[in-house]
Amino acid sequence: MPLIKPDTSAATEFVNIAPGTYKAKITACPAESSKAGNPMIVPNFDIEVDGKIMKRKGYLVITGEGAGGFSQLLRACKFDDLAAQYADKSIALADKPDFNTDDLVGQELNVVIDHQLYNGTMRDFLKAYLKA
Repeated sequence: MPLIKPDTSAATEFVNIAPGTYKAKITACPAESSKAGNPMIVPNFDIEVDGKIMKRKGYLVITGEGAGGFSQLLRACKFDDLAAQYADKSIALADKPDFNTDDLVGQELNVVIDHQLYNGTMRDFLKAYLKA
């Protein structure tokens, strides 16, 4: 068994972002699967808060009834036409365009932060995505 020497002295305690609207930039956007096995994306954000950058992740399913956040993110990143095509029920899934999540990396937008109870603790979360 390998021995390690951890040093977490430089780790910082999680600090909530106050509710409000902030400038943000997407730094990465991997495609993953939710716990239920549904396809999702996990955009990583650098959020500007009082002159500092705070990092957060969004967890957005891309199909089904819960995909509204993905559509909102696309519109905030000026992919309005694609968002409309993905939402159009008259277009068969096979005919809908593919989307490269790398196209989200580098996009600047505004994010709306709110708070919610998570495992007994109030935590900030990404509530909405808006055009910058």
